[in-house]
Amino acid sequence: MKLVHPELSRAIIDATVDYTEWIIEATERFAAFVYELKNQCDGNDGRYVLSDADKELGISKNMDIVFDIFSIDINSKKIVNKLYEEMQQVAYSEKLYVKTQEIAQSIQKYILELEQETDYILTFTEDVDWMAIFKALQVQHEIIEEDYFEKLIRYIKVAAVVMKYKIFVFVNLRSYLSDLQMQKLIQEAIHQEVKLIFVENCVKDCMGEGLRYIIDRDQCEIY
Repeated sequence: MKLVHPELSRAIIDATVDYTEWIIEATERFAAFVYELKNQCDGNDGRYVLSDADKELGISKNMDIVFDIFSIDINSKKIVNKLYEEMQQVAYSEKLYVKTQEIAQSIQKYILELEQETDYILTFTEDVDWMAIFKALQVQHEIIEEDYFEKLIRYIKVAAVVMKYKIFVFVNLRSYLSDLQMQKLIQEAIHQEVKLIFVENCVKDCMGEGLRYIIDRDQCEIY
């Protein structure tokens, strides 16, 4: 997995590192690089290129960028919709297909019984929209964490599995987390087999074995 940009002399992240501290000291360049990456994570065009084994990958499908860790939501519309899609696939899997059909027939039978108790002649589709049922029942991930750091860890786990994200980008995260929390986050990412990019606007203590990529105020690249 490699992320490159034409203005940079090396990859921001690649197969040799688990995470990158990308420090951009010049304010305008910091804003420009982050803004362009956000746009591409949102599905818009840009100059960042993400690849795996020389195969280009869609950034919006494989990366997530987080600006505010206090507003992350494991039940965001995007995540819940993906959850429903997966659940629907499971419902029609070989293991549950017969049971799914039985439940669909029971629902149809119940609609007919309801019709008989009214003065109306009704019609309805025989195809059950399971995603609509999941939504009506408000199926979602249970929120059990109270601490903001625990919520962040859970978000990485859920988004990596449900959304299939391969890279998570955090902007100025070190302003909120201690060095110990950062190390725990990195270990969780390694366990989930995802990579992390920490975009910061000033140099802090080095965290260890990841790539430290600095663009200083004089536009010099240091790594």
